[in-house]
Amino acid sequence: MDKQLLEKYFKGHCTTQEAAQAEAWLSGEDTTLLDEFMMEKWAEANEPVVMKPKVHRLWYGAAAAAIIGAIAVVVFFWQHQQPQQPLALKWDTLTNTTNNIQLFTMTDGSEVWLNTHSSVIYHQQYNHQQRELWLQGEAYFQVVKDEQCPFSVHTGSLTTTVLGTAFNISTSNKADGSIQVSLIEGKVAVSKEHAFNKILLPGQMLQYSNGQAPELTAFAPHEILDWKKGKIFFDNTMLADALAKLQQRYGYNIILEDTHLRKKKISGEFNRDMSLEKILSTLEYVHNITFKRVDDSTYQACKK
Repeated sequence: MDKQLLEKYFKGHCTTQEAAQAEAWLSGEDTTLLDEFMMEKWAEANEPVVMKPKVHRLWYGAAAAAIIGAIAVVVFFWQHQQPQQPLALKWDTLTNTTNNIQLFTMTDGSEVWLNTHSSVIYHQQYNHQQRELWLQGEAYFQVVKDEQCPFSVHTGSLTTTVLGTAFNISTSNKADGSIQVSLIEGKVAVSKEHAFNKILLPGQMLQYSNGQAPELTAFAPHEILDWKKGKIFFDNTMLADALAKLQQRYGYNIILEDTHLRKKKISGEFNRDMSLEKILSTLEYVHNITFKRVDDSTYQACKK
């Protein structure tokens, strides 16, 4: 099976033989390639603005609608060609387009605390043989234990699998686009097919960027979970990463092109109800930086 054939199948362009091949594969248990295919379609719905260095753009409400539209195409053709496979028929989306944290309780009782400008998609058959979520942005999970039905979160090419625990995942807090999985309690396994499978213990964080070896480090809970307490916390943080976090929290683009400025270290604590303009103004005053307003949704950072 390959992605080209999946593309043809979901668009209804397969021959009878190709359709039979695709349906036989889709009825199997290995969904890794399907996961990658779905995430690519998700990403194509809202390609990021190019920045130097790379600081990822956020997902907005409009982007969430585009995501749903992309998935709907897959769902439509699946419904018409594979009605006997209910697991892949319908998807639900949890989207936080507000400036406040939102708490969602899944049907199994597990809690998903969704940070601003973040989204989760899942099968409507969640908690029927599987508990799988696909995350873009940042979320904190409090998972109800069920040894017969593991809980998995897909982020890019990574899969985090647990039975019952509490952990935080972010896909947008680093300028290089790396994913951070931080374990608060219990135990989780973070894996990438054919590459690695790491077991985390409480207080450990796995950070992974495509093409690089995963890093296991300790983390400060007050920094990782600042968003749950209505704070934005920087502790000797690279400016590029700080701006990536501000993008995630406020839904703006912040362009940073100066390679020397991006490595500048900053520290500070801000209340989440402060405006982005006020935070940037504080950074300007303390760190000799200028933020120019480019348009309604974009700022550019440069030296004074």
